[in-house]
Amino acid sequence: MKESFKPGELIIYQCGDRYEVGKIKTVNEDSAFVWYSTGETAAKTPFGSMHKIDNAREIGETLLGNGF
Repeated sequence: MKESFKPGELIIYQCGDRYEVGKIKTVNEDSAFVWYSTGETAAKTPFGSMHKIDNAREIGETLLGNGF
């Protein structure tokens, strides 16, 4: 599953009945560090909770990760 996610990609994170948009900072063997805010802190997120956004190319620049 690691190969299907790339740094800079926007994802949807599912935590129970909540969903958040995030931007991948780095990819590891079993998870990725993802920005969910404009700060520089990224949260370790398991691949099983991450979902690709099919039309992510239609979403313009975001402030996630504050440009890091």
